[in-house]
Amino acid sequence: MISRFSSMFSIFLLSSAICSAQAVHAEQVKLLASIKPIQLIAEDMLGDLAEVDVLLPPGSSPHHFSLKPSSIGLIHDADLFIWGGPGLELFLTKTVSQLERPALALLEGGDAHHHDEEHAADNEPSHTDEALGAEADDQHDHGDSDPHFWMAPDRALAAADLIKDRLVERYPTDAALYEQAYNDFAARLSVTDQQLQQQLKVVGNTGFYVFHDAFGSFVEHYQLHQLGYFTVDPGRKPGARRLSEIRTALENDQARCVFVEPQFKAPVVDSLIRGLDIRVGRLDPLAVAIEAGPGGYSNYLQSLADSFTNCLSAE
Repeated sequence: MISRFSSMFSIFLLSSAICSAQAVHAEQVKLLASIKPIQLIAEDMLGDLAEVDVLLPPGSSPHHFSLKPSSIGLIHDADLFIWGGPGLELFLTKTVSQLERPALALLEGGDAHHHDEEHAADNEPSHTDEALGAEADDQHDHGDSDPHFWMAPDRALAAADLIKDRLVERYPTDAALYEQAYNDFAARLSVTDQQLQQQLKVVGNTGFYVFHDAFGSFVEHYQLHQLGYFTVDPGRKPGARRLSEIRTALENDQARCVFVEPQFKAPVVDSLIRGLDIRVGRLDPLAVAIEAGPGGYSNYLQSLADSFTNCLSAE
């Protein structure tokens, strides 16, 4: 009798858990990420706990984008809008400052700083910078403030922690679910990171150039040998001095590979490597070809690692 009661009680608990989970799924939080990499992190972590859409169309660069009225409507409709911050997406600053539900900025300590237009413009290259060409690039290095945080698993995990904390704050009754989702994501990401550490170790001493200075966090985390980049801003052509320096390095066999990006045509790269035995690889800073969902962010890191190893280890 006791055994039968125990079995029935266990079934009741299981049924209650299933109903509870279904209730959560039926009332998914509606999140909107500004760019695909943020969507990958949020959806990989949250799974069925949230519906995560993305604002920018595939392949659109956050460096050069103009909001349409329909896009502004999507931002206002979301339960939570998640963006990089004004250092990455200056065009969103005004819209974010007008939201009834505060957005979450994953840079700047997780707070959405409401810059006025004049102050925000300080983060953009000036007309003088554009005229300086390569010299302007030298002065515009991201340094320690590289906004491409999704390029390194430790920084992506910090971003996921901010997302989790905001959801716990806003939906405290589901706090345990969000905490568990974060812990599971962290565990999966740790496994991926260890695998990539081993994979990339064999090409760590091989030199290369990238088209756009977006991969510094990945390069630093996995201790790769990046010799330089063509431009900080993919919308600006590299200056003559920088091109001359890169050509000299390529002629001296300091690099095996030059990486381009699918979002930008780079005829300057083709011209620069003409006549040299230099391989050309592809790195996508915006993860256009990666499907959002379980394992999506880890799949993106794997795709970057594969691009590096395929180009740098080829004979």
